[in-house]
Formats: sequence, structure tokens, C-alpha cells
Amino acid sequence: MVAGSHSQVSVAPVAPARLWKASADTRNLIPKLIPDQVESIVLLEGDGGVGSVTQLNFGPALQGIKYVKNKVEALDNENYVFKFSVVEGRDIGTKLKSCNFEIKMEATSEGGTKTTVKIDYDTLGDSPLSQEDADKIVGGVLGQTKAIEGHLQANPDAYV
Repeated sequence: MVAGSHSQVSVAPVAPARLWKASADTRNLIPKLIPDQVESIVLLEGDGGVGSVTQLNFGPALQGIKYVKNKVEALDNENYVFKFSVVEGRDIGTKLKSCNFEIKMEATSEGGTKTTVKIDYDTLGDSPLSQEDADKIVGGVLGQTKAIEGHLQANPDAYV
């Protein structure tokens, strides 16, 4: 088993409060924005807050990956920080023993948002994730954020 970490950053011209508010509506928004990637997001346990479990059912664009179940570990609405763990699906049980995400949104000096997506993981094998695998995992979450950003830019009255 090898512990590892990987992060990526994205900057968008959308205010953090709007991006955070829209991100809180991911269950409804993402399947509409990128249905070829995420067909549905189902709340399995809880009310969406800490301890809640959701299942993302993936579309045909993500060949070989049917679903992933995530558990909300922390939700800080004041500082725009969201933490969750992958509890089933994706690479859990095949490549990874565990995978935890932290998404942090910060205001930029231009009024936009700097979003950092970080994963901490433990592999099942004796080597860390390849750069390509780590980029795919983090990039999937960042891609959802980019879809939301695009929606907010195209709809300036949404999630104000």
C-alpha cells in the first residue's frame, strides 16, 4: 500500500458564492449539464449534509465506469470547502483502498474563483497512482465544476 496525493487548480470568472451555491445543487444540475458523463445523482442516505451518501451513475462517455458512491465528510459553507470520500465504485477495491477529496473555492482579486481539487489516496499495490490515473480522477471532479461555471456564465441570473 502506498499513500499519495494529487491536486489541480482551475480559475473561473464566476464569484465563489454563486459557484458554491450552484455546486450545492449538483444532484440536479450535473445530469442536465453533462448527461453523457453523469446520467443521474441519487441521494442514498442523509439530507445532503455531512454523513450523506450519494451515488453518481455515469453515462456512456465514461466507458468502463458504471457508478461511484461518495460520502460527505465535511461541508464548510463559510469558507467554501467540501470534503468527501469515495466509498464504492471507480477504482475502490481494484487500484485504491481509499480516496478522499477536498474541493476548496477561493476568491480571486478579479472577482472570480480559484478552485482547488485535491485527492489523498491509499493504493492497494506497492506503487502510487500514475500521473495519468491521478489526473483522470481529479479531472473528473474539476470537469463537473467547469460545467457548472459555464452554466453560470451563460445564465447570469442563476444561483445569485
